[in-house]
Amino acid sequence: MNSLLLLPLAIYSYRLMFLSDPFTLPLPPTKSWSIRFRALLTSSSSYVKFSFRSRLFLLFRAMVYVTFTPVWIFLWTLDDVLFANYRKVEIVNPVFLVGGFRTGSTSLHRALSLDAERYVSPRFVELAMPFLCLHYFLDFLEAVDAKVGTTFILKIEKKFQQIMGEECMARHPMSFYEAEEDDILHAAWHLTGWYIGTMFPDADAWIESGQMVASYSVAEQDKMFTFYERSLQKVLYRRGKGRCLLSKSHLIEFMFILERKIPSATFVGTVRNPKDTFVSWYALAQAASFVMGGKWALPVQSASRAHLRFWDLFAGAEMKFFGDGDKKKTLVSFKDYIKDQEATVRRIYANMGVEISKDFEKALKDDAERHANYKAKRGYDNPDLEKDLGVKAKDVEDRMKDYIKKFKL
Repeated sequence: MNSLLLLPLAIYSYRLMFLSDPFTLPLPPTKSWSIRFRALLTSSSSYVKFSFRSRLFLLFRAMVYVTFTPVWIFLWTLDDVLFANYRKVEIVNPVFLVGGFRTGSTSLHRALSLDAERYVSPRFVELAMPFLCLHYFLDFLEAVDAKVGTTFILKIEKKFQQIMGEECMARHPMSFYEAEEDDILHAAWHLTGWYIGTMFPDADAWIESGQMVASYSVAEQDKMFTFYERSLQKVLYRRGKGRCLLSKSHLIEFMFILERKIPSATFVGTVRNPKDTFVSWYALAQAASFVMGGKWALPVQSASRAHLRFWDLFAGAEMKFFGDGDKKKTLVSFKDYIKDQEATVRRIYANMGVEISKDFEKALKDDAERHANYKAKRGYDNPDLEKDLGVKAKDVEDRMKDYIKKFKL
């Protein structure tokens, strides 16, 4: 038994003595724990609190996470021991795509990711479980599938999709190999970002966790960035092959941190009138939080009010970030992108000063049919803004008038 402890002890000792990163890098900042446990252990709230059953479920899940803390640190340190050179990979000239929920950012991201000679994007598993030792094991399973005809990867994908549920998958399709959004990394590991609304159905916690600059100290922001940087270095180390990082998220406040930390970065934003996105994002958040929150979601009135507050904060940050005239920032309207995907992509590339390769041009044309049928067979229905949610479209537009005017929506 004692001999079994030697390896983890040796690895932890290595981490303490030779690595400059914080010992707790993969673990949430103190502020995140404070937000989470305050929500779980108190009954005061500006909104309706989640049910007792949901509270117990989420408390149990938090305890499981804490219990596995030594495992996460072990796996993270194992990567640093076995694949130490990943830390030398530089994130140079990355493209960060950011937009509000349901603004076409996912479709645009997957279209840009077709430029496989230029970009590499993280996949879901690389964000949900950011450990190279696991990624290489999955590569092994993939190779076995190809050689022997087994279906290990397909079974993993189907199991994940089953857990997420039909409605969530219909609203935001995900598969093993497709490019995925960075929100997952921040929400799953540091308990930050706007995805918290889909994973932890407490409106106060969602609003506070989403504000990655206003709610967190500079030291905590630095920790969030370093964890993010290391996780994406792993992707580039294993699959980059000299390509640039193409990242997508809804983390508008995190863009201020990335802009400060990575001067060579380029930013692309997607915008759409909030009255047209409100019901879709509301429905996705409610469906996901029901699955992830112990079969409970915010009541309609509280959820609607929280989503209005979300748009206040998101719109304010987006106007500030994309309103400074920086030439490294490009804005894309949902309407223009849906109307002509290829023209929109060409404008983005022109603003970045790069040419579209023949292979990418062909890939875009081949993708035209998928783009033309965007959401044509969506497999779900959105609630009615006024009838079902009690929110008037005019009130949303009046509330967002500065945003709508600034971005000509």
